[in-house]
Amino acid sequence: MIQAVIFDLDGTVLDNEPVWEEAFAAVAAKHKVQSSKFNVQWFHEPGIGITPNWKRYFPFDLDKVDKYSRETWKNYWDNKKEIKIKDGLVELVEKIKERGWMTALTTGSSWNVVEKELEELALYLAFDVTTTGEEVIAQKPDPEIYLLTCQKLGLEPKECVVVEDAIAGVRAGVEAGCAVIGLESDYAPKKMLLTAGAKWAAGDINE
Repeated sequence: MIQAVIFDLDGTVLDNEPVWEEAFAAVAAKHKVQSSKFNVQWFHEPGIGITPNWKRYFPFDLDKVDKYSRETWKNYWDNKKEIKIKDGLVELVEKIKERGWMTALTTGSSWNVVEKELEELALYLAFDVTTTGEEVIAQKPDPEIYLLTCQKLGLEPKECVVVEDAIAGVRAGVEAGCAVIGLESDYAPKKMLLTAGAKWAAGDINE
C-alpha cells in the first residue's frame, strides 16, 4: 500500500529548469565551454545537481568545477524571480496529506541551495523529509538518494511513489524499487520517460 509520495525538486516541484539552463549556458559562454562535447542540445543534465554537471566537463579539474559551480549558482539565484512553483503542486501536496500519506523531497542540489528556494517560495513545511545531493555518494541515476529517502520515511520503496521529470531521476526511482510517475518536459518527452521505466507519464502535475 502506498504511504508516501517523493518529489524531485528541479523541474517537478519548481518550474526552474530553464533558469538552470540559462545559468549553465551563461557560465559556459563566459569560459568558452561547448555543449557539443556531449552531443546534446543543453549544457546541463537535469536531475544530477550543479557540481556533478560540471564534473562531466572537467572530471580531473576540481578547482574549475568548484569555480564554475559557484558562478552557476550565483547566476541562477540572481534570476530567482523567474523561479516558480509548478502549477497545481501545492494543491496536490494538500490532497496527498489529506489521504494521510507523507511527502518527501529529493534533489541533487546542496542544502544551501534548497534551503533558500524553500524559504523564498514558502515551501518549508510542505515536505516531511528532504534529502539533498550532499547526503549521498552516488548521484542519480544511482538509486541511493531514493533509498535513503525511503529509509528516512521509515518505509519500504514499494510503499512510495516517486514523481520525476528527469530521465536520470526516473531510472533512480525505478532502480530503488519505487513506482515512478514521469512528468513530461522539453528535456524528457513521455516516450522517453516510459522507456526509462516510469509506470505512468503525465503532461503536467495536474493531469
